[in-house]
Amino acid sequence: MKTILKNFGLIVVLLIFSNGYSLEICDTNDLETVSTIPIKKKKWTGSWDYLVKDVPMEYSSGILHVSRKKRVYSVALEMPGGKLPADNVKVDKNKLTFSVDIEGSSVDVSLIMDGDSFSGETYTPDGTFTLVGNRRI
Repeated sequence: MKTILKNFGLIVVLLIFSNGYSLEICDTNDLETVSTIPIKKKKWTGSWDYLVKDVPMEYSSGILHVSRKKRVYSVALEMPGGKLPADNVKVDKNKLTFSVDIEGSSVDVSLIMDGDSFSGETYTPDGTFTLVGNRRI
């Protein structure tokens, strides 16, 4: 009986002090508010727009395509010059790594996903370059 009275008293106190709080309701007709809600997918599969800094223009942007069949991931980079398939694709939670052959040189890529965006680095014979991207909707 003491426990019931104690819990009832706690509920009464919470109700008294919660009077100053309100619940904000979002207007579903407000497209600006709705469009800013992130998708927050936790899977790499899909297409991603990417940008690489300080590289020749033909390699500076494109689309990263990630697919999965029976637990095996595959990656392809789509650039203005065409599509390049990736090798050594590995996914570990929010980390994606792979290698791609660009003009006879192996380029290793390491990416970390944060919701619907990623950041990472490319490791080339010419140095390390920063890479960023966003999920295509």
